[in-house]
Amino acid sequence: MQINVDKKEKTYFILLVIVSVLLLVPMLVLLPILLPLALVILIGQGVLIGYVKGNGVRVSEHQFPEIYKVIVKQSEQLELKKIPNVYILESGGVLNAFATSFLGFNYVVLYSDLVTVSYEKGRDVVEFVIGHELGHIKRNHINKKLWTFPAQFVPFLAQAYSRACENTCDNIGYSLNQKGAEQGILVLAAGPKLAKKMNAEVFYKQQYTETGFWFWFSEKLAYHPHLSKRVMLEKDTLIIGKPLEERHAIVPEVEVKETINQEDYSRYLPKS
Repeated sequence: MQINVDKKEKTYFILLVIVSVLLLVPMLVLLPILLPLALVILIGQGVLIGYVKGNGVRVSEHQFPEIYKVIVKQSEQLELKKIPNVYILESGGVLNAFATSFLGFNYVVLYSDLVTVSYEKGRDVVEFVIGHELGHIKRNHINKKLWTFPAQFVPFLAQAYSRACENTCDNIGYSLNQKGAEQGILVLAAGPKLAKKMNAEVFYKQQYTETGFWFWFSEKLAYHPHLSKRVMLEKDTLIIGKPLEERHAIVPEVEVKETINQEDYSRYLPKS
Protein backbone atom coordinates (compact mmCIF):
# COMPACT_ATOMS: atom_id res chain seq x y z
CA MET A 1 0.00 0.00 0.00
CA GLN A 2 1.38 3.38 -1.01
CA ILE A 3 1.48 5.89 1.84
CA ASN A 4 1.14 9.62 1.34
CA VAL A 5 3.72 10.87 3.85
CA ASP A 6 3.52 14.52 4.85
CA LYS A 7 6.52 16.29 3.35
CA LYS A 8 7.27 18.11 6.59
CA GLU A 9 7.51 14.86 8.54
CA LYS A 10 10.77 13.88 6.82
CA THR A 11 12.20 17.39 7.13
CA TYR A 12 11.44 17.73 10.83
CA PHE A 13 12.75 14.24 11.58
CA ILE A 14 16.08 15.11 9.95
CA LEU A 15 16.21 18.26 12.08
CA LEU A 16 15.44 16.20 15.19
CA VAL A 17 18.31 13.83 14.40
CA ILE A 18 20.75 16.70 13.78
CA VAL A 19 19.77 18.52 16.97
CA SER A 20 19.94 15.26 18.98
CA VAL A 21 23.50 14.63 17.76
CA LEU A 22 24.52 18.19 18.61
CA LEU A 23 23.02 17.89 22.09
CA LEU A 24 24.50 14.45 22.75
CA VAL A 25 27.83 15.67 24.16
CA PRO A 26 26.32 18.32 26.47
CA MET A 27 23.78 15.78 27.71
CA LEU A 28 26.58 13.40 28.71
CA VAL A 29 27.42 15.91 31.43
CA LEU A 30 23.83 15.63 32.67
CA LEU A 31 23.87 11.85 32.53
CA PRO A 32 23.51 11.40 36.32
CA ILE A 33 20.26 13.38 36.09
CA LEU A 34 19.00 11.94 32.80
CA LEU A 35 19.37 8.29 33.75
CA PRO A 36 16.96 8.52 36.71
CA LEU A 37 14.63 10.55 34.48
CA ALA A 38 14.71 7.85 31.81
CA LEU A 39 14.00 5.24 34.50
CA VAL A 40 10.99 7.22 35.71
CA ILE A 41 9.66 7.46 32.14
CA LEU A 42 10.17 3.73 31.63
CA ILE A 43 8.34 2.89 34.86
CA GLY A 44 5.54 5.31 33.95
CA GLN A 45 5.09 3.67 30.56
CA GLY A 46 5.05 0.24 32.20
CA VAL A 47 2.40 1.36 34.67
CA LEU A 48 0.30 2.72 31.79
CA ILE A 49 0.48 -0.59 29.92
CA GLY A 50 -0.32 -2.47 33.11
CA TYR A 51 -3.34 -0.25 33.71
CA VAL A 52 -4.61 -0.81 30.16
CA LYS A 53 -4.16 -4.58 30.45
CA GLY A 54 -5.84 -4.69 33.83
CA ASN A 55 -8.77 -2.38 33.12
CA GLY A 56 -9.23 -2.48 29.35
CA VAL A 57 -10.98 -5.11 27.24
CA ARG A 58 -8.63 -7.01 24.92
CA VAL A 59 -9.99 -7.07 21.35
CA SER A 60 -9.76 -10.50 19.73
CA GLU A 61 -11.62 -12.88 17.45
CA HIS A 62 -13.77 -13.76 20.48
CA GLN A 63 -14.12 -10.26 21.95
CA PHE A 64 -15.54 -7.55 19.66
CA PRO A 65 -14.82 -9.71 16.58
CA GLU A 66 -16.08 -7.01 14.19
CA ILE A 67 -13.43 -4.59 15.45
CA TYR A 68 -10.78 -7.31 15.41
CA LYS A 69 -11.49 -8.07 11.74
CA VAL A 70 -10.87 -4.42 10.91
CA ILE A 71 -7.56 -4.48 12.80
CA VAL A 72 -6.41 -7.66 11.04
CA LYS A 73 -7.45 -6.38 7.61
CA GLN A 74 -5.77 -2.98 8.01
CA SER A 75 -2.62 -4.50 9.51
CA GLU A 76 -2.35 -6.67 6.40
CA GLN A 77 -2.97 -3.70 4.11
CA LEU A 78 -0.23 -1.74 5.86
CA GLU A 79 2.03 -4.80 5.81
CA LEU A 80 2.70 -4.70 9.54
CA LYS A 81 4.98 -7.48 10.71
CA LYS A 82 2.76 -8.24 13.68
CA ILE A 83 -0.81 -7.37 14.61
CA PRO A 84 -0.64 -4.96 17.58
CA ASN A 85 -2.40 -5.61 20.87
CA VAL A 86 -5.65 -3.63 20.88
CA TYR A 87 -7.70 -2.72 23.96
CA ILE A 88 -10.95 -0.86 24.56
CA LEU A 89 -10.80 1.41 27.61
CA GLU A 90 -13.60 3.31 29.33
CA SER A 91 -12.91 7.03 28.95
CA GLY A 92 -15.70 8.98 30.62
CA GLY A 93 -17.02 10.44 27.38
CA VAL A 94 -13.72 11.22 25.67
CA LEU A 95 -13.69 10.37 21.96
CA ASN A 96 -10.12 9.41 21.21
CA ALA A 97 -7.56 6.66 20.75
CA PHE A 98 -3.79 6.33 20.94
CA ALA A 99 -0.95 4.06 19.88
CA THR A 100 2.04 3.31 22.05
CA SER A 101 4.94 0.91 22.37
CA PHE A 102 6.64 -0.81 25.29
CA LEU A 103 9.60 -3.20 25.30
CA GLY A 104 9.16 -4.04 21.63
CA PHE A 105 5.38 -4.60 21.75
CA ASN A 106 2.91 -2.28 20.01
CA TYR A 107 -0.44 -1.32 21.50
CA VAL A 108 -3.52 0.53 20.28
CA VAL A 109 -6.05 1.78 22.82
CA LEU A 110 -9.55 2.71 21.66
CA TYR A 111 -11.69 4.72 24.05
CA SER A 112 -15.04 3.05 24.65
CA ASP A 113 -17.21 5.99 23.55
CA LEU A 114 -15.50 5.98 20.18
CA VAL A 115 -16.30 2.29 19.72
CA THR A 116 -19.87 2.98 20.79
CA VAL A 117 -20.15 5.48 17.94
CA SER A 118 -19.02 2.81 15.50
CA TYR A 119 -21.76 0.43 16.62
CA GLU A 120 -24.43 3.15 16.52
CA LYS A 121 -23.39 4.99 13.34
CA GLY A 122 -21.52 2.30 11.40
CA ARG A 123 -17.86 1.25 11.40
CA ASP A 124 -16.52 3.96 9.07
CA VAL A 125 -15.42 6.29 11.87
CA VAL A 126 -13.69 3.62 13.94
CA GLU A 127 -12.03 2.17 10.81
CA PHE A 128 -10.52 5.59 10.08
CA VAL A 129 -9.36 5.99 13.69
CA ILE A 130 -7.85 2.49 13.79
CA GLY A 131 -6.12 3.15 10.47
CA HIS A 132 -4.75 6.42 11.85
CA GLU A 133 -3.32 4.73 14.95
CA LEU A 134 -1.90 1.82 12.96
CA GLY A 135 -0.25 4.48 10.80
CA HIS A 136 1.81 5.58 13.80
CA ILE A 137 3.03 2.00 14.15
CA LYS A 138 3.70 1.64 10.43
CA ARG A 139 5.74 4.85 10.35
CA ASN A 140 7.50 3.92 13.61
CA HIS A 141 6.68 7.34 15.08
CA ILE A 142 6.85 6.21 18.69
CA ASN A 143 10.39 4.80 18.45
CA LYS A 144 11.58 7.72 16.33
CA LYS A 145 10.63 10.07 19.15
CA LEU A 146 12.64 7.92 21.57
CA TRP A 147 15.65 7.90 19.24
CA THR A 148 15.59 11.71 19.11
CA PHE A 149 14.93 12.11 22.83
CA PRO A 150 17.42 15.00 23.33
CA ALA A 151 15.71 17.13 20.67
CA GLN A 152 12.29 16.58 22.21
CA PHE A 153 13.12 19.36 24.68
CA VAL A 154 13.71 21.94 21.92
CA PRO A 155 10.73 24.33 21.90
CA PHE A 156 8.38 24.03 18.89
CA LEU A 157 10.48 21.42 17.03
CA ALA A 158 9.03 18.32 18.69
CA GLN A 159 5.52 19.73 18.31
CA ALA A 160 6.08 20.49 14.63
CA TYR A 161 7.28 16.94 13.98
CA SER A 162 4.30 15.51 15.88
CA ARG A 163 1.82 17.58 13.85
CA ALA A 164 3.41 16.37 10.62
CA CYS A 165 3.12 12.78 11.87
CA GLU A 166 -0.56 13.34 12.60
CA ASN A 167 -1.09 14.60 9.05
CA THR A 168 0.59 11.48 7.66
CA CYS A 169 -1.58 9.22 9.80
CA ASP A 170 -4.69 11.13 8.74
CA ASN A 171 -3.69 10.35 5.16
CA ILE A 172 -3.24 6.67 6.04
CA GLY A 173 -6.63 6.53 7.75
CA TYR A 174 -8.13 8.29 4.73
CA SER A 175 -6.64 5.72 2.36
CA LEU A 176 -8.13 2.90 4.43
CA ASN A 177 -11.59 4.46 4.82
CA GLN A 178 -12.35 7.66 2.95
CA LYS A 179 -15.88 8.09 4.32
CA GLY A 180 -14.75 7.60 7.89
CA ALA A 181 -11.97 10.17 7.42
CA GLU A 182 -14.40 13.04 7.05
CA GLN A 183 -16.86 11.78 9.64
CA GLY A 184 -14.12 10.92 12.13
CA ILE A 185 -12.77 14.46 12.35
CA LEU A 186 -16.26 15.92 12.59
CA VAL A 187 -17.13 13.53 15.42
CA LEU A 188 -13.99 14.61 17.28
CA ALA A 189 -14.92 18.26 16.72
CA ALA A 190 -18.61 18.30 17.67
CA GLY A 191 -19.43 14.86 19.07
CA PRO A 192 -21.42 12.04 17.47
CA LYS A 193 -24.83 13.71 17.69
CA LEU A 194 -23.92 17.08 16.19
CA ALA A 195 -21.38 15.81 13.65
CA LYS A 196 -24.06 14.74 11.18
CA LYS A 197 -25.42 18.29 11.13
CA MET A 198 -22.05 19.89 10.41
CA ASN A 199 -20.93 21.14 7.01
CA ALA A 200 -17.44 19.70 6.57
CA GLU A 201 -16.35 22.20 3.91
CA VAL A 202 -17.48 25.21 5.93
CA PHE A 203 -15.73 23.81 9.01
CA TYR A 204 -12.56 23.49 6.95
CA LYS A 205 -12.89 27.10 5.83
CA GLN A 206 -13.06 28.13 9.48
CA GLN A 207 -9.25 28.10 9.58
CA TYR A 208 -9.33 31.09 7.25
CA THR A 209 -12.07 33.00 9.07
CA GLU A 210 -10.81 32.30 12.60
CA THR A 211 -7.29 33.72 12.47
CA GLY A 212 -4.93 35.83 14.52
CA PHE A 213 -1.81 35.44 16.62
CA TRP A 214 -3.32 33.22 19.31
CA PHE A 215 -4.89 30.93 16.73
CA TRP A 216 -1.45 30.52 15.13
CA PHE A 217 0.52 30.35 18.39
CA SER A 218 -1.74 27.80 20.09
CA GLU A 219 -1.17 25.38 17.22
CA LYS A 220 2.60 25.86 17.37
CA LEU A 221 2.48 24.65 20.97
CA ALA A 222 0.21 21.72 20.14
CA TYR A 223 1.14 18.17 19.13
CA HIS A 224 -1.90 17.94 16.84
CA PRO A 225 -2.98 20.30 14.05
CA HIS A 226 -6.15 22.30 14.54
CA LEU A 227 -9.13 20.07 13.78
CA SER A 228 -10.39 22.52 11.15
CA LYS A 229 -7.19 21.87 9.19
CA ARG A 230 -7.56 18.12 9.43
CA VAL A 231 -10.88 18.02 7.59
CA MET A 232 -9.02 18.30 4.28
CA LEU A 233 -6.93 15.17 3.96
CA GLU A 234 -4.20 14.52 1.39
CA LYS A 235 -4.05 18.26 0.84
CA ASP A 236 -1.98 18.16 -2.35
CA THR A 237 -4.47 16.13 -4.34
CA LEU A 238 -7.81 15.66 -2.66
CA ILE A 239 -10.37 17.41 -0.52
CA ILE A 240 -12.53 14.79 1.18
CA GLY A 241 -12.37 12.66 -1.94
CA LYS A 242 -12.88 15.49 -4.45
CA PRO A 243 -10.39 16.42 -7.21
CA LEU A 244 -8.34 19.55 -6.60
CA GLU A 245 -9.98 21.43 -9.48
CA GLU A 246 -13.32 21.08 -7.70
CA ARG A 247 -11.97 22.83 -4.62
CA HIS A 248 -13.82 26.09 -5.10
CA ALA A 249 -16.97 24.23 -6.01
CA ILE A 250 -17.09 22.24 -2.78
CA VAL A 251 -15.76 24.89 -0.42
CA PRO A 252 -18.34 27.63 -0.67
CA GLU A 253 -17.83 31.16 0.52
CA VAL A 254 -19.21 31.67 3.98
CA GLU A 255 -21.38 34.71 4.11
CA VAL A 256 -22.00 36.27 7.48
CA LYS A 257 -25.13 38.36 7.48
CA GLU A 258 -25.81 40.79 10.25
CA THR A 259 -29.31 40.58 11.61
CA ILE A 260 -30.69 43.93 12.75
CA ASN A 261 -33.66 43.97 15.04
CA GLN A 262 -36.02 46.13 13.03
CA GLU A 263 -39.18 46.69 15.02
CA ASP A 264 -42.33 47.72 13.15
CA TYR A 265 -42.98 51.24 14.38
CA SER A 266 -46.02 51.74 12.13
CA ARG A 267 -48.28 50.57 14.92
CA TYR A 268 -47.47 53.79 16.82
CA LEU A 269 -48.64 55.97 13.95
CA PRO A 270 -52.17 57.40 13.85
CA LYS A 271 -54.57 55.13 12.01
CA SER A 272 -56.13 56.72 8.93
